[in-house]
Amino acid sequence: MKAWSMTREQTFWLFLAALAWLIESYDIGLTSVILLPFKTLFHLTADARGLLVIAPTIGIVLGVVPSGMAADLLGRKTLFAWAMLWYSVWTVLAGFSSSWRVLALMRMAAGLGLGAMFPMPYTLLAELSPAKIRGRIAGILDAFLSLGYFAAPLAGAVIARHVGLNTGWRLLFFAGGIGIVYAGLLAVWLPESPRWLLANGRAEEAKTILARIGQPLASHPLSHPAYRFSAAFQGVYRQRTAMLWVAFPSILFLFYAIMNFMPSVLSTEHLTDEAALNFSAYIMAASIPGKLFEAWLVEQVGRKTLIVGFAAAASLAALIFPLVHGPLPLLLLGMALAFFGIAVDPAMKIYAAEQYPTTFRATGVGMAEGVARLFGGALAPYIFSFLLAMWGVPGSFAFVALVGFAGAVAVGLWGQETRGLPLPDFPIPTTKLKRRNRLP
Repeated sequence: MKAWSMTREQTFWLFLAALAWLIESYDIGLTSVILLPFKTLFHLTADARGLLVIAPTIGIVLGVVPSGMAADLLGRKTLFAWAMLWYSVWTVLAGFSSSWRVLALMRMAAGLGLGAMFPMPYTLLAELSPAKIRGRIAGILDAFLSLGYFAAPLAGAVIARHVGLNTGWRLLFFAGGIGIVYAGLLAVWLPESPRWLLANGRAEEAKTILARIGQPLASHPLSHPAYRFSAAFQGVYRQRTAMLWVAFPSILFLFYAIMNFMPSVLSTEHLTDEAALNFSAYIMAASIPGKLFEAWLVEQVGRKTLIVGFAAAASLAALIFPLVHGPLPLLLLGMALAFFGIAVDPAMKIYAAEQYPTTFRATGVGMAEGVARLFGGALAPYIFSFLLAMWGVPGSFAFVALVGFAGAVAVGLWGQETRGLPLPDFPIPTTKLKRRNRLP
């Protein structure tokens, strides 16, 4: 039975992956919440605040690249489940931290699993979904990420009201332990990518999975030797990799700036901690309809047009944000910033997965994610923390706008449209590179 061009089985797999990302995004969203009580409890300097913010991202960077290569060797599903178990255990342990330094180390350890898991949902679902709605699938998946980012500050506001953040912040980390149970459910219910199985000579297993969604084995590739990570820097893939390594971190920074610093920025407008967290939750929530709109629009206008348009719109909102004052204007402009600046992410992610063939797709995506998290999720937020302390909201948000525009320009100049094209399984032969200018 088909549901919006997907079988019931494919829809169920999408839901499984989406819930996994919701749990992960809740974990990541806790960083912005704990900055408020830790500012009082541990008298955080700008340097300490920056280190605490980037600690999980450092772990993500360290985990995401090797995990991409491991996923090409061992399978997407295997990495998916083990990564979730790893970061969930360390999230629970973080609740026992005795200082901000201990917490930073715990968050960095959790980040190893977060990084290993990040590319898996959209890499796996891209290989399990019909080509004509691949971009839509990514948008729906990412909407669940925003639900988690919305849930974290909302949970913080509830704790602030009933317990107090200074004593109740540990409960927020203990709640992340649900991922330990969910990792087991993924291991049982989520299938391996049939494309990966076939590329690794496991045709019978692939045939069983394909039969569940009514697809014949003949329409899929036969086994093929694995390619080294260096393939992403050869031939036509060199330009694609360069484009992703500029655009992905630039666009991802829009998200990190909003998620990690919005409560602190709003507190400069004389809002209470509870009000700042509530406003931050509403701002993050604006990305949910943004991603659902993106999920529809990306199959209408294509990946390239959407990425450039959304990134430019978010950058413009970042330029205007420091010029407004008062709760309502700040809330509305912050929601516009999140609507475009966070909703652009799923298009960027599926666009990355469409650049490489199955034999080194997870490797290429993993490297792009690693660069994105290093520069867009660690270095740029660290710089933002100092700019916020030295130049205030105007200077720091001008930096956000500049970085966001750089991402839009990179895709506009170097990117090629991938909407509706078959997902490539094998690399383009070197002898054909000069004659081909379309993606495989």
